[in-house]
Amino acid sequence: MTEKLTGYLLLIAGIAIIAYSGFSVYSVFTKRITPVNLFTFAGISLDLSQATNIEVPEELSNAGVKINKDANQKQEIIPSDVLNTTSNIVAHMILMGFMVNIGFKIALLGVEMTRNVNVIVRNKERSILVPSGQSTDKIA
Repeated sequence: MTEKLTGYLLLIAGIAIIAYSGFSVYSVFTKRITPVNLFTFAGISLDLSQATNIEVPEELSNAGVKINKDANQKQEIIPSDVLNTTSNIVAHMILMGFMVNIGFKIALLGVEMTRNVNVIVRNKERSILVPSGQSTDKIA
């Protein structure tokens, strides 16, 4: 009887872990809660002054045309908040997938413990159905 009680407790615990993980993922996607904050990356930017290495011809430089190479020409391609939010949501999904897997394994152990085990002993003379928890030595 204690096996069945333990089995039902494990089954309920496994289902609770799976339900919590599903609710957590749903809450992250509806923006009710924030995902696990693992990453704090800087935004991805490109320095355009390095990409545009232009030399000014002598005619234009004599005419007074100057190109300011020292100007800050960094262009942000992916902002840091977009990069961090996406990375944190993916990390949260992986973590919750791991939790669902653990919940499944615990629930499976619970199901195995609550299942009845019937052993059929076949003899040349007769077949006997032995219920679980009873030894075959006592049956004659």
